[in-house]
Amino acid sequence: MADDGMLLNFELGDGPLNKQVKFKGGRWRDRLKAQRSAKHAQQNGTSSAPSRRPPTGDDDSTRPTKRQRVEDGESARHAKVPKTGDGSSWTPSHAMKTGQITSSLFTSNPAPVTAFNEQPAEETEPAKPSNAPLSEEAENFHSLGLSRRVAQHLTTKLEMKAPTAIQKNTIPQLIKEDSDAFLQAETGSGKTLAYLLPIVHRIMALSLNEDGTAKETKVHRNSGLFAIILAPTRELCKQIAVVLEKVLRCAPWLVCTTVIGGESKKSEKARIRKGVNILIATPGRLTDHLDHTKVLDVGTVRWLVLDEGDRMMEMGFEEDIRTIVGKIRADKLQKRNSEGVVLDGILPSRRVTVLCSATMKMNVQRLGEISLEDAVHITASKSEMEKDAAAGNQAAFTAPSQLKQSCIIVPAKLRLVTLVALLKSTFARRGSVMKAIIFISCADSVDFHYELLRDTEVLELPTPESSPTKAGASNHTASTVAPAAYVTSPANPRVILHKLHGSLAQPVRSSTLNAFAKCKDPAVLITTDIASRGLDVPAVDLVIEYDPAFAVPDHVHRIGRTARAGRSGKAVLFLLPGCEEGYTAILPASTPITPQLYESVLQKGLITTVNLPSGHTTPESTQKQTWTSRAEALQLHFEQRLLAPLQSSAQEDGAEETPRKSKPKGKSGSWPSKATKPKDNPLLDSARQAFRSHIRAYATHVREERVYFDITQLHLGHMAKAFGLREAPGGIGGGVSRRVHKPAAATNSASKGGQKGGKAGGMGKDDDDEVGVVDDDAARRMKEKMMMVMNASSEFNIG
Repeated sequence: MADDGMLLNFELGDGPLNKQVKFKGGRWRDRLKAQRSAKHAQQNGTSSAPSRRPPTGDDDSTRPTKRQRVEDGESARHAKVPKTGDGSSWTPSHAMKTGQITSSLFTSNPAPVTAFNEQPAEETEPAKPSNAPLSEEAENFHSLGLSRRVAQHLTTKLEMKAPTAIQKNTIPQLIKEDSDAFLQAETGSGKTLAYLLPIVHRIMALSLNEDGTAKETKVHRNSGLFAIILAPTRELCKQIAVVLEKVLRCAPWLVCTTVIGGESKKSEKARIRKGVNILIATPGRLTDHLDHTKVLDVGTVRWLVLDEGDRMMEMGFEEDIRTIVGKIRADKLQKRNSEGVVLDGILPSRRVTVLCSATMKMNVQRLGEISLEDAVHITASKSEMEKDAAAGNQAAFTAPSQLKQSCIIVPAKLRLVTLVALLKSTFARRGSVMKAIIFISCADSVDFHYELLRDTEVLELPTPESSPTKAGASNHTASTVAPAAYVTSPANPRVILHKLHGSLAQPVRSSTLNAFAKCKDPAVLITTDIASRGLDVPAVDLVIEYDPAFAVPDHVHRIGRTARAGRSGKAVLFLLPGCEEGYTAILPASTPITPQLYESVLQKGLITTVNLPSGHTTPESTQKQTWTSRAEALQLHFEQRLLAPLQSSAQEDGAEETPRKSKPKGKSGSWPSKATKPKDNPLLDSARQAFRSHIRAYATHVREERVYFDITQLHLGHMAKAFGLREAPGGIGGGVSRRVHKPAAATNSASKGGQKGGKAGGMGKDDDDEVGVVDDDAARRMKEKMMMVMNASSEFNIG
């Protein structure tokens, strides 16, 4: 019987059939991404389901499937995991057991271009310190022309056996000559005493004979103002005052004082009226007193010292300095004081201006034109003076030769855990490092890292009964000094954390700096560039530039906080892979800057478990983890800390936990009441604001160095991980953060456009409720916004 039907013949081939995978559950965007990933895998002949793979490299071809978007901790717990058509669960790479899904730290990172030496460099003889005091046999203070009384006081009371090179060249010049001087030497070389000692010596000569016997007419605090010292910051003014007070203990009839911003002008006027011989001031406050304080008489002033002149010009004090120099020169120079004491012959016969700077930049030259007349250029050695003259006075000083510099090439996602690992390994041995300073670009970032790394336990402070003075100071440091977590070790179970920036009140800044300097335990100071100039804190062994300086001279001053006066020190610079790696080529260094890969830092720092803050328990499973697993667990811990109050707020208020997608909606689509609305974690808000300020600050590098710090090459999503954020928040290109709190009447009309408003202004209504939700094009939009602010550094308050 013949077939009356039609026979179709399909060629199926020899290969197996690819089963079509259908994803169910979850959001449509997640299902779409999973479908595309499975389709791509089928086209490449691989398995249809993504597999869990260990981090093997930075190749884009091995990049895992993008994780699910997580709005907050509460919705993550109830989010449905998409399922495949055969009922099996689809689990993205590196899904955590807690149900929270996070991307791996060790995938999709850019590869560094620096060639790292696998073999450790051979140990060489330690470099001879370039800023150490000279030998006692060669030089002493008395041989430089100082009186025996002053020299003996320096040797016995202050334990200074010999002068430094800059002091050797400066003190005789300022004692014998009356010409202006420009002092240029590397940081930590003793420039402060180089100009203070000649001034004190010549003022003391008004009261003492050459043999040390007293004269009939002895000057005192009411004899006149003989010297004015200007410094750019209040901290530097107070430090100069402390050094000068120690020197003046050999002449207790002489008095010095400070007039700086942030203190009572009434009390400053009272001190000036009572009498002062040497005045230390900031330019702005001194200009104010010259205009409004009639008792301030500059007719007897013989010395005007401008310390850290380049910094004063950078901070915009040029007009104030012009005013100060003009008013001092306009006042007639008095040859006798009000008591009839003859000043000429002992004090300079003209007004002497001394300008101090570690660098010779164009603004310093302009300041010299304003203040100096026929000045003598003084450096640490004659060869340097000749070299500078041949180079047209454009030479830049390098760091001290005994300072060991290194740079860590670390991707943006790993910056935070690498910093913790570096600090943990630093304090792993008792007595190896006592004090460390971490420089960060902006005040908001300083606040965030301080709150993140501090322990939750309260620091034990002295009681008012035991020490009234210390108790009063402790009130100022309640929010700036705390015990540290994460970085402690069995050898150093107690590490004290400090923070300092320009937005703090002056009493708080002074008390915090004093607490850091006098701390007997290992201590860490997280600060901005406010602490980079002139501050001399003893026992600083390590300087970490977590954010690179905005200009090379600032880098020189930062690392100058260690390796002072001949002591050894280390400086570590954090750089991102790529264009930032070329930055080390323009840094001045007496010794080569050693490059280091982040992996070695993590292996050394995370070889043991990390001590979490009080109230956080370390899981037993972490005892057997590798350093990579510990790094990922530590990053996840930071992210969960930022989200923790969002997960528990509904329970604390007695509300039922419901997923975000099933939120009960009324006409406005808002939460039923205030009691059930999740509250933002203050640490989460601090992280968002720190991220925004950091990105804005990144765009303010000097124009010549933007080839290394290119804002368009910065991965905002990866950088957000360095602040414990899972998404990059908006509102970067709008200057000040736009957190608009709308009244209740406008809630109905604004709720539907909340998401749209977030796109337009960078911050919308939903930004107060959710964890910085951005869509897929957020990174592109943020980079476009940043292009508008690259040349607008004046509007950013970097702290």
